[in-house]
Amino acid sequence: MIEHILQIGDVVTAQFPSQNPSGREQEGFRPASVVGIPSRLGKLRFPLAFVVPMTTDRGQEWADINPNLYVRFSAGVANLKSPSIALLDQVRAIDISRIVAYRGSLTPQEYEAISKAIQQIMEPD
Repeated sequence: MIEHILQIGDVVTAQFPSQNPSGREQEGFRPASVVGIPSRLGKLRFPLAFVVPMTTDRGQEWADINPNLYVRFSAGVANLKSPSIALLDQVRAIDISRIVAYRGSLTPQEYEAISKAIQQIMEPD
């Protein structure tokens, strides 16, 4: 990865490994938004980041059904090449060596929808 200190809201290119069963989780090289930096709490066993993979927005109906879980971004936001959807149902920890490039950063306003949804997903009622 080019020299950049990761921040919450950064959009990076990350390599996601093949999954079994395939077809349900994102795989390959793709954009992802950084949503957590565990090293903020101290030294880690392994260098990790929590990310949300993104996919190209092709007007998928499933994204319309739950816009809080599938947050849409226009092309150009954080240097995304095409309209994209942040897949908040696929939050995962990845080794930072899987982050191969920095694309850009979401503004606080752009990141707000992701932040609110992550809080609802992770916090108890």
